[in-house]
Amino acid sequence: MDAVLGAAAPLSVQRARAITDALAAHHPRSVDHPGRRQAAVLIVLYERDHEPWVVLTKRTESVATHKGQISFPGGAKDPEDADLWATAVRETVEELGVEPATVVKLGRLDDYPTFSSGFVVTPHIATMHPPEAWNPNPFEIAEVIELPLRVLADIARVEWWERDGIRFPMHIFEVEHHYVWGVTAFILHRFFEVVGPVIGHTVEQA
Repeated sequence: MDAVLGAAAPLSVQRARAITDALAAHHPRSVDHPGRRQAAVLIVLYERDHEPWVVLTKRTESVATHKGQISFPGGAKDPEDADLWATAVRETVEELGVEPATVVKLGRLDDYPTFSSGFVVTPHIATMHPPEAWNPNPFEIAEVIELPLRVLADIARVEWWERDGIRFPMHIFEVEHHYVWGVTAFILHRFFEVVGPVIGHTVEQA
C-alpha cells in the first residue's frame, strides 16, 4: 500500500466480540485425513484508521513447501505444541517476531486439506497490537503484506480451474502485485462468508 499508514491497534472490543460470536456460532468443520500432517495458520486482525486489517506473508524460495506463495503465518504442528492454537501462535512468533502474549484468540474456521503438500490446515483468528515494524524471519518470509479487509473483499473473484479432468472453482484475491490463491484463498473466502456479515465486508459466492 502506497498511502501513509495510520497507527495500528487491536480490534475494538465491539468488533472483536462480534467476530468471536460469529465464529462460535459457525461450528467449524474438522477434517480427518489419515496420512496427512496437521498444520495451523493465524489470521491476525487489527485496526488502522478505524477499519479492520489483516497481515499476510510472502514465503521465500528457501522454504520446503509453497515457495514464493502468499499465505497466512503458520506451519506444521510440532510434537511439543499443546494444540493447533499453540502451533499457530508459535509459527507466527517465529515468522513475524511478535510477542506471543499480545496475541488474543477469537476463534477458528474449518479445516482445509492441501492438494500438493499433504497437510490438513486449521485456521485460527486472533487480534493483537501489531509492532511498529514487523521483524520477519529472513529464511521464511520474503515480504510482510498488510491489507484492509475492505480491499480484499472488493477484489475477490472466482476462476474455474481443472485438475485430472475435474473442474473446480478457485478463489482469487489479486491486489497490486499480490496474487492470493490455493488454500489461503479458500480460507480467506470462508472467513468472509462467516465473519464478513458482522464486519460489513462480504464476497460473492462461487
